[in-house]
Amino acid sequence: MTHSNSQITEQNDLKLALENCERRYDELLKAVTDYTYTVTIENGVVTKTTHSQACPGVTGFSADEYDADPYLWLNMIHEEDRNSVLVQISDILAGQDSSVLEHRIYHKDGLIRWVQNTIVRRYDKQNQLIAYDGLIRDITARKKAETEKEELIIKLKQTLNEIKTLRGILPLCSFCKKIRDDKGYWEQVDIYIHKYSEANISHSICPECAKTHYPDLQIYGDE
Repeated sequence: MTHSNSQITEQNDLKLALENCERRYDELLKAVTDYTYTVTIENGVVTKTTHSQACPGVTGFSADEYDADPYLWLNMIHEEDRNSVLVQISDILAGQDSSVLEHRIYHKDGLIRWVQNTIVRRYDKQNQLIAYDGLIRDITARKKAETEKEELIIKLKQTLNEIKTLRGILPLCSFCKKIRDDKGYWEQVDIYIHKYSEANISHSICPECAKTHYPDLQIYGDE
């Protein structure tokens, strides 16, 4: 009986240890932002693709799922970015330079992620391409920050345009009332205000000027 209890206790301890191990593994996967893959090539044709065990941390899909569905890697790429990825692969197989590619993927949870795909070729002794290794890095956070920065800059420019106002001391001629701009040119007040503010000028005439220049019209009546 004691031996049986001991076995049960040992089994429970092992079960708990396994659960803790699985939990730590899941936590590590969530923290992973990179994973690698290898594409094997024979006579210029792709024959096999293997994904490292860290791929779920970036894409949500396991290496076994990629093995079971050869087109999974292509289907998870965002529709607007698939052609760019295919061009990158074509360039690699053709021996052309291939720059680092940034594109979107559909994570297994359905959300869109941004990844950076960096590729390194492998050659045999005859300088024939036999494989290439890829590093997939999750850059979603960086892309989000870049987008927020761009939106902030646009908003800032719009705000600056909306609050375009006259500031500082304006040199005003005591006689003709023209204003000197920062380039040294003298401009009429209405032209200057229209150029450097959001105000629209509507020309009118004040009572004093009306009496002086149009005394017979009585525009404002007798005051």
